[in-house]
Amino acid sequence: MTTPGLDLLFGYYELTTPSPNSSANLTMVPPSPSALKIASDVVIKTTLIIIMAGMGSTIEIKPLLQHLRRPVGIAIGMLSQFIVLPAVTFGLAHALQMSTYPALGMLVIGSCPGGSTSNVFSYWMDGDVPLSVAMTATSTVMAMGMMPLNLFIYSRSWTDEALVIPYVNIAISFVMTITPAAVGMFFRWKWPKVADVIVKCGSVAGAIAVVLTLTLMSVMYPFMYRASWGIYLGALLLPTVGFLFGYLVATMFRLDAPKRITVSLETGIQNFPLCMTLLTLTFDRSMFARISLFPLMYGVTCILCSILFLFLYKICVYIRNRSDKGKFVAVAKSEVEANQRKC
Repeated sequence: MTTPGLDLLFGYYELTTPSPNSSANLTMVPPSPSALKIASDVVIKTTLIIIMAGMGSTIEIKPLLQHLRRPVGIAIGMLSQFIVLPAVTFGLAHALQMSTYPALGMLVIGSCPGGSTSNVFSYWMDGDVPLSVAMTATSTVMAMGMMPLNLFIYSRSWTDEALVIPYVNIAISFVMTITPAAVGMFFRWKWPKVADVIVKCGSVAGAIAVVLTLTLMSVMYPFMYRASWGIYLGALLLPTVGFLFGYLVATMFRLDAPKRITVSLETGIQNFPLCMTLLTLTFDRSMFARISLFPLMYGVTCILCSILFLFLYKICVYIRNRSDKGKFVAVAKSEVEANQRKC
């Protein structure tokens, strides 16, 4: 059965009867360019620039310099990102007894640096945005060395093939993170009122990007929903475990609440586009279709888990504020009664 709209950078694939080790057998059909793929890339990258400009517009230079001079939060984030998470990913893949293709896809996404999506969720969840942007930039640079190292260490269980690290794309990702953020910081320094408008635009763009990503992935890669239960479970567990481990590590080092939230998000949200680029450069067309199942499913579950945690956070804040308001009213009432008795 041919699946319309399934363009995996190369062309269309055909889904046939599922096999024991993968959710579907995919046979190549002559490539066909996808206008939807090109359009989505342009829209998402444009949205990303607006998001990063918005996040940069929340940052004042002094707090950012403090993080750079005393990079405790950044160091803890990198520990979670490149030491803890790849090891956890490796353990999960074995615990779920994943076959070669899903396991490699899982390992690649677990070895990627943090993505810009974490910056938006850090802003929405009252995290430390300067730390978030600094961590995203630092992890992108460190990925030049840590990605090949982690993939070399952990991929031996499934393949001896050397994975191609997309250094150019990593550099582009770094530039697309830093440049608009720096422009936003300049506006915050020079024209604070304009910066406030840019922040709102960035927040709205973030919400649009979340909806667009979920919609476009479902339209362009519908075959991913035919994945096996193991891939579904792994794709749900990986971001969740990443969030929890990131928060736990940050708590162990006694970071404050905004920093704990930021480290948690940076650990749990990976650079999904970078993962897909690595897979396209390393594997041929038919293998790419199989190995991309897990990263594609992760792209959906990661966003959904982030939205769920955002929702839970907002509920907790609402309950806490109501509780604080009730305590304030009670204290004020008791003071009024005490004053009345004195009179």
